[in-house]
Amino acid sequence: MPIIASAKKQLRQNKRKRARNDNYRELYREARVAFEKAIKENNVEAAKNIFLNQKDADGKTKKAGLQSIIDKLVKKNIIHKNNWARKKARFVKMMKAIS
Repeated sequence: MPIIASAKKQLRQNKRKRARNDNYRELYREARVAFEKAIKENNVEAAKNIFLNQKDADGKTKKAGLQSIIDKLVKKNIIHKNNWARKKARFVKMMKAIS
């Protein structure tokens, strides 16, 4: 455990940042799993919905899409931009393969 006040503050900051990053990673995992499930079922429309934006019956956006979530991960320096580009390219390639 830290003894110096600045080290204690750094520990508090690290806990907050880790919780925030874990939340974004979890959002990404949920969207990715849903996307891969739609791809496995050869459901192009559902895959596009999940990749771009998830909409409810009224047509309103209820959840950020997979692409948007990946963009946020890069913006917040959770993943590297090359990792981001590779992931997006693979997801688009998966959609094109089943359509």
